[in-house]
Order: sequence, then structure tokens, then C-alpha cells
Amino acid sequence: MSAPQGWYDAGTPGQQRWWDGVQWTAHERMAPPTTPPMGWYQVPGTADVRWWDGVIWTPYRVRTGKPRPDALAVEPPAVGLVLGIVFFVLAMLQLTAAVITQNPGNFALPVILMSVAVIWILGAAHTHAVRRLPAPQSAPIVDASVQPLPGEVDGPGAGWYPVTGQASRWWTGSRWTWYLGTKFGTRPGHAGPRGYLVSMIVGWGVVAIAVIGVIAAVAGSVMEQSLVTGFMIVFGIIFALLFGGLGAFVLLLTRSRRNAMLLPTTPPPLR
Repeated sequence: MSAPQGWYDAGTPGQQRWWDGVQWTAHERMAPPTTPPMGWYQVPGTADVRWWDGVIWTPYRVRTGKPRPDALAVEPPAVGLVLGIVFFVLAMLQLTAAVITQNPGNFALPVILMSVAVIWILGAAHTHAVRRLPAPQSAPIVDASVQPLPGEVDGPGAGWYPVTGQASRWWTGSRWTWYLGTKFGTRPGHAGPRGYLVSMIVGWGVVAIAVIGVIAAVAGSVMEQSLVTGFMIVFGIIFALLFGGLGAFVLLLTRSRRNAMLLPTTPPPLR
């Protein structure tokens, strides 16, 4: 039986020739570059061991013997940039209110918001820089701290199973792994429990800021009316709505992603 048409090794290193299904043709091309399969690799020129998803480097590396995300991990980087701009605008709004009221205490929140904006933007820049690192040049590194890896099978029914609407988790046939299949590629999820706790704390912290906005608006409404109290009411309502909505979003999102951040307690349904 003849081989199907396609590009095949031309017998010359780095070259491929077109087979039309019946015979060789005169058409040749450079063989497309191949990339290493996904896994943990040492980053060329450094001592870092980082997760390569088969296409790009990711902001996850092995530190102190455990796979962890980088401190400034943001995926995709564009999200970090957008959130940085949002918090920058909020900081400017609050700074405007602080200047108008001339209350020294009102200058604390703009500083906090600006710091958050800077962190998001730095995270986006860091992740973008990681993606541009040279591709792996050595064999993958495998030890107990990163196993079981996606693709490992030790029982029937192994495969990817959805755990949320946007993520799946690898089941080896006898246990869940920490690796998640996402729209960005396969990602290590070893830091999921800590991320779940931090997300809940952040969500409730943002809700607390919304409560402060409500208190400011109520205080402004019961005080003698003036330009200052007018701004207290307006900005209190704005902050209550913005941070209340943001806090609720963070808490609901964290809850919906529980099985992606924590290991499921039951095996997947049989296929």
C-alpha cells in the first residue's frame, strides 16, 4: 500500500520532500522546527526548573523542592495589563476625592490602589518576559515532587476529566493529579489550595472596602450638607458599587473554581 501524500524526510538533514501519494515530486522545503514535549525543564543559561507546556515557558517553576507559580504570575499577560489600568483609574478617582476633601486620611486608599495597579502591570511584564525565554535544550526533569505527570497511567479510565466549565484535570486511573488542562494549555496546579485561601481573603477584603464606601455615604448623608459631604456621598456610593461588585465576583469565581484549585474528593464518573 502506498503512503498517503505529505511531506517526508528528503534524506538530507533539515529537508523534506513532497510525496504526492504515488511518487516523489521535485518540491522540497525546510523541515519545520520541533519543540520538546511538555514537562519540567531547566531554563537555558539558568538554574531554574520551569514548566514548558510544549509551546511556551509558563510562570511556574520548582522552588524549595515544590512546583509553585511565580510571585508575579499573570496569565494571559493582557489580563494583568487591563487590571493594572483599571486600578490606576480607581486610584486617580480616589486621589481626586482626597485632594478635594483635603483629609489626610483619604490619601491612604489611592496609594493602596496605585500599588495594586503597579503589581498587576509588573506581573504582566514578567509573564511576557518568561514566554520569550529560549526553548528547552536538555532532557525533562522528573522527580517525586512533580509526579504524577499528565499522561501517566496506573489504572483503567485514565484521561482528562472536566472539573469546571473551563478546566479539566488528569486522572491516572487511580488518583487525581495537580495538572490542569486550560484554554492556555496544561498548567501545574500544586499551589491551588493556597490560591483558594488567598482568593477568599482578597474577596472578603474587597467587600470590606465596599462596606467602608457605604459607611462614608451614610455619614455624608447625616452630616450638615456641604461640598465635602456631597463628595462623600457620591464617592461612597461609587466605591460601594464598584468594590461590592468586584468582591462578589471574586468570591463567586473562587467558589466556582473550587475543584480546579483543590483536588476533587471523589473519582471521576466511569466513561
